[in-house]
Parts: sequence; C-alpha cells; structure tokens
Amino acid sequence: GLTYGLEEFPTHELYALVDVSEQMMEDSEFNLEQELQQEFSEQFAVTEGAAFVNGNGAGKPEGLLQSADLAVTVSGSASSIGDATGQANGLIDLYHGLKTAYALQGTWLLNRATLGLVRRLKDGQNNYIWMPGLASGVPNTILGQPYVEVPDMPDVAAGAFPVVFGDIRRAYTI
Repeated sequence: GLTYGLEEFPTHELYALVDVSEQMMEDSEFNLEQELQQEFSEQFAVTEGAAFVNGNGAGKPEGLLQSADLAVTVSGSASSIGDATGQANGLIDLYHGLKTAYALQGTWLLNRATLGLVRRLKDGQNNYIWMPGLASGVPNTILGQPYVEVPDMPDVAAGAFPVVFGDIRRAYTI
C-alpha cells in the first residue's frame, strides 16, 4: 500500500580538475576548452551510468539493481535469457507480473549483449518477441514495449539480473 514518510537523499559531488594555463587555452591550435568539456561530459556520463545501475550508496547513489525492493522474475535458465525450452517465458512472466499501470509505461533496460540474445527469442507460437519499429519515430520493442540499451546492466549469467522492466520514471529518480 501507499505509505508516507521522510527520506534523506544525500547529494554526491562529481568533479574534474585540470591544470591548464590561460596561455595554453589562448594559444591552442584548436578549441581546447571545447575538447575538455566534451571529454569531461563523456567521463561523467560513464561514471554516473555505472552508479545509477550498481551504485552502493557510499559516496554515490544507490543503484537501481541494489534496491532491496526490486521484485525478481526467474527465467528458469542460468546460462541463457530463454527458459529451459529456449523460449521467452521468463520475460513474458516479468512483463505480466507488473501491475498494469506500471506496465503501460514500461521500458526494458538491458545491455547490448543481452539484447542480442533477446532478439533471438520466440514465444510459444514461434514468433519473435523483438519487433522492429516499422514507421519513422516508432521504437523497436520487446513484447510491445520500448527498450533502452544500458551498458552497465550485467550480462546473462547465473544469479545475475540482466533485464529490468517497469515504469523507470516512477521507479528511479535522478
């Protein structure tokens, strides 16, 4: 049920420090400031992405996969995204195990290697569960819902959680 209370959200600072002289900035043959900004933003994004998925809460946010409240659906196979018969029943169970209100706005999160495995999965009628977006602006889908490639999601392995599904905007706030 719905509960209310107070929660403290500590902020964690991420910064970069570069020792560059003003003369170097002015005399550079290329736009050094723009180059540094681009490099910093890329490295910040990599660090933030890892923390948003697997952060332990110590000096960084608690990652999505670290929450004790995360519900789990077991696929039935430790070495494959498919179940014991090679079908997508685990993903179908995950999709239908979520309340309708959350599933309607649901998005799949998985890394590129896992996506490659999911694209091969079929349902009980031998239809692929991954579907290409056929019209301009229509996303590719898994079981009718869009997905996002998240490089920091784990690969398929025993005891791993390689796929997340839900209304991520309501489940995790950055």
